[in-house]
Parts: sequence; C-alpha cells; structure tokens
Amino acid sequence: MFKVKIGLSTEDEEINEQGQVLHNDQYGIRLYWSSRDSESGIAKYMVAIGTKDNKEKIASFTNYGTDTSAFISNIFLESFSTSGTLYVATVVAFNGAELASEEGISRDIYVQKANIPGVVFDGRILFEDVSFTTDHTSIAASFYGFESESCDIIKYDWAIGTTAFGTDVITYTNYGLVMLNDSHGQCQIDTELFEDVTYYITIRAVTGCHEEYIVSSSDGITLDRVAPKVNFTVDASNDTIVSIQNNVIYQSVKDSMAIGGNVTDRHDIKSFEWGLGSLPGLVDIKPFTYDLASLTSVATLVPGEAAFVTSNAVDLAGNQNIVSSFAVIADTTAPEMIDLECTQFISIRKSVVTCNWLTIVENESILKETIIAMGSTETNFDVLDSFVIHKDTYSFTRDLHNHISEISNTTVIFITVSVSNVVGHKTTYGRNVIVDRTAPVADNLYVVTSTSHGNMRDVHQKCQIPRGYVEVKLIGVFDKESPIDKNR
Repeated sequence: MFKVKIGLSTEDEEINEQGQVLHNDQYGIRLYWSSRDSESGIAKYMVAIGTKDNKEKIASFTNYGTDTSAFISNIFLESFSTSGTLYVATVVAFNGAELASEEGISRDIYVQKANIPGVVFDGRILFEDVSFTTDHTSIAASFYGFESESCDIIKYDWAIGTTAFGTDVITYTNYGLVMLNDSHGQCQIDTELFEDVTYYITIRAVTGCHEEYIVSSSDGITLDRVAPKVNFTVDASNDTIVSIQNNVIYQSVKDSMAIGGNVTDRHDIKSFEWGLGSLPGLVDIKPFTYDLASLTSVATLVPGEAAFVTSNAVDLAGNQNIVSSFAVIADTTAPEMIDLECTQFISIRKSVVTCNWLTIVENESILKETIIAMGSTETNFDVLDSFVIHKDTYSFTRDLHNHISEISNTTVIFITVSVSNVVGHKTTYGRNVIVDRTAPVADNLYVVTSTSHGNMRDVHQKCQIPRGYVEVKLIGVFDKESPIDKNR
C-alpha cells in the first residue's frame, strides 16, 4: 500500500515526541501520497480530512484524479491546545478496474495555533493609539499580542515607512526597541518627520523557525503642527447696517451681533467653542459655548462699547488656536451738530451765505459725512443738491449772487444740513436765509442840529445857529425783509 504524508514531498515531516505531525495552518493543509498498481494502474485518488473516529469530519472524500498532492483549503482545524483533537488525512486509491485500495492514513496531525500578528499602537502612550503627533523630531510606538505556538518568538525588529508595512524611512532594526516580554514591547527613535506626512510603524516578530516572521503594521500617525484656522465673517441682516472701519465692526443694533464664523483644519477638529468678552481673548461677557448662533443672536451690547467674539479651536493633534474677532460696537444714536449758525439775510449786494458749527458729536461710532443742500423750497434743492463736506470741516461758504439775480421771485433760501454716521443714523437741521430785494425806507428826514454836538432832538427845525455842520435824523425807518443795521 502507499504512504500519506503531511507537507511537500521533498520535505520531512516535523514530528513531536509522541510521533504526531506538527501542523500550524488552521485554514488549510498540504498532503502528498504515493501508490502504484502494476496491473491496471491508478485511475483516481479520493482524499478526506477528519479524525480517526470520523474520517470525513472536516472534508468529505473528494476526487483528485491521478494527482499525488493537493492543498486542501476552505477548512478550519481547531488547535490541539484548544480542543484536544488530533486529525488524520485519509486517501483511497482506485485502479483501472474500479477496485479500491485499503485506506492510507497519515500520522496523527497535531494542529498548533497559527502565528498571531500583534497590534501596533502609534504614539508614546503605552497600548493607546493616536492618529496625529506634533513632534517632528521623533516617533514612537508600542505593541502587544504577537504569538507563535509552533516556533516561539525570540526577538523583535521594527521599521518605519510612508505606507503600511513600508521601510522607506527606516529599514528593520532593533535599535530603540524594548521587549517587555515575548508578546509585547515598545519602541522609539529620533528622526525628522515632515508636515502632513503619515508614517506607519511595522513590528516584525522573529521566530525560532528559520526565516519565519510575524509582521504587523500600525494604522499610521500623521505630523500636524498647524493649528485650526478660524474665519470670522460679517453676517448683516436686512434690518442691520454694518460698517467695518479700521478693523472695527460698527453695527446699527445692540440686541444681536452681525458676525459669524467657522473653523477649518486640514484634518479633523476635536473641539471648538465661542465666547464674548470686553477685550480680545476674554469671555467676561458670555462664557464659551459650542453654539455661535446662540451667542450672537441674543447678545445685548452696550452702545459705544467694544465686544469681541473669541474662538477656542483644538484639532486632533492638540494644536490650539485662540483668536478673537474685530471689535464689534453697537451705535443706536445719530450724531449731533453743535451750535449751527448760518447767514440770515442776503441780497444782490451781499450774496455770500456762510454756515458755521462748533463741532459734531458722535460718541458711539464714526462720523461718515456732512451734506448741505439749498433750495428755493424745503423739498426742492434747486440751488445746491447734496453737497458733501469733509467730516473734519466746520464751516461752509457759497456765493448765491448768480442764483438770486437770475431768479427774481426767490425770497427765501432753505438750507438743509445733514450729519450721518457709518451705520446710517442721521440728524438733519434746517435753516432759512431771507433774500432781501428792497432797500430800507423812512417816513421823513428831520434837521435836528443843536449847539451841543450830538445832542439831537426828534423835532424838525427850520433854522440853526451852527454854521459848520448840519445834523439830520431819519424818522420812521423800516425794512420789510430784514432788520435795520443800527450800528452803521
């Protein structure tokens, strides 16, 4: 009869002290057998895997033709240390006459546990995996769970690459590696790492069998030294006017804030929160919250006082960015012009109009502009339409001679002065300038010369004593358009 062998035909079986064949693949087995029939030859071989009590327990008899070796896969062999089961391979040969041989049975098969690759943890914390590091000068890992029942582990090597199981950064070495016992350990080495590159640490367990290794790679660790980026935006609604001046956000309401924000990072964000303070970095007005909308939609600002939105963002690598927005200032009042005075009367002979003011008070935001308009009516600015004056100017002069000479029926010039701030609040002032088109008139002219110079009487006289001067006095002088200048 023939012999059934476990393994390749050219290799000897590995036998333990009990004469059992050692086998360390739980998911497949390679068999070799030999036989001959000098009369009709071998027509086919039927092969099964099982136990002595149940020869087809694992794999039923299968026709392998005239092949004398096979690898039987898609099976599961329990290890002896777990189940106490010994397996056998059974081969039956059929000759050309369809006569079956006696069963050829292998030695008892002692199944050992398959080599178990361990788990590799990136980072310095023992048996705790991290995905990111901020250290660009060194790299570390720990590992456990490597097992080899058949060969035993005698030492470990490790390597670093930019792909799983890669060795392009550091080839296999035992430098910097410490075995805590035969199944786990840790390693660390100084090497330059580059931003946004993922590094994989591979642990190789060296077994007592010739050139047999158990290899496992980490899931990678990425160098990230860049903190999250916080972007603030101005989100003005239809009922809110916003103006940004010199890195300050002025807004027209006090019960909300026209500001939004978002946080971005090349990798994932661990946390980000928002707070409100009276200075950059402070959250003394409202503490940190994860909901920016709840912070800004119900804010109660003190008009004229600055408030800052501060963000605290942290990425998975631990990079932190605390950054504050521009100052946000609410302005709910209009500017005020102090002591505005304009020329009250003009004529063809005196046609210059001048307006002066002491100052313009704007306590909460910034003055935007001063606009002067002049017209023949309060709504028709046909003399001067919306002339913008620089905000730091405190007077305005315009000669209206051409206008009052060309339009003879104009008796009043209406002046409108408007001052506005950057959030749209405006105060408007009106002044009237009377156009005097007639000279003063008098009822009579009295001669009032007296011997005491300057001591005039309101009585007309027909003769006088002094010969060197005449004193006269207008009686009943009046002007229907402008008052009489009594100082002239």
